[in-house]
Amino acid sequence: MVESLTTPYLLLAAPEMLDPNFSRTVVVMGHHTREGALGWVVNRLLGEPAVNLLAPPLDTAVHPETPLRVGGPVLANGLIALFSEVVQGVESIEMAPGLRVSAAAEILPRLFTAPPSAGTPGLLVMGYSGWAADQLESEMEAGSWLVLPWEPGLVFTNDVDGLWERALARLGVDPASVSSSSTGVS
Repeated sequence: MVESLTTPYLLLAAPEMLDPNFSRTVVVMGHHTREGALGWVVNRLLGEPAVNLLAPPLDTAVHPETPLRVGGPVLANGLIALFSEVVQGVESIEMAPGLRVSAAAEILPRLFTAPPSAGTPGLLVMGYSGWAADQLESEMEAGSWLVLPWEPGLVFTNDVDGLWERALARLGVDPASVSSSSTGVS
């Protein structure tokens, strides 16, 4: 199955997913090989803006309302930015075509000084989602995940309310019409 999935793509939690780390999530996948997979939840916000977690002088480099995403259950030191276009003068890594990451402080004033709007040039993320070799494939085979082709408009948005439902609708899935089993999917 790994051979048929080209990053970036979107991983959608199946309606039956019970794991609280991933229930109703949309995950942008930046790396997926036989050795493992890496992605970031894009539809979970930390309950406070990014500026509250940034030390001076970085706290002045972002708009006070810039949201911070909880990228997954694996904590990382510092924040990273996810974005699509090369930003000149800022060190970044292209994880997959159209998906770049940077932990450089220089990215903050370049992408995050404007007031948040529905569409955004980038996301600030804390933490990530990771899977060991064959783990994600096993979860997919068990029906825990659905795959949606890469849609930057579903990733680079601040309109996260209902994002999971909108993404499922792209696949023709209505979460209300899916009946949960007594044990659910974990």
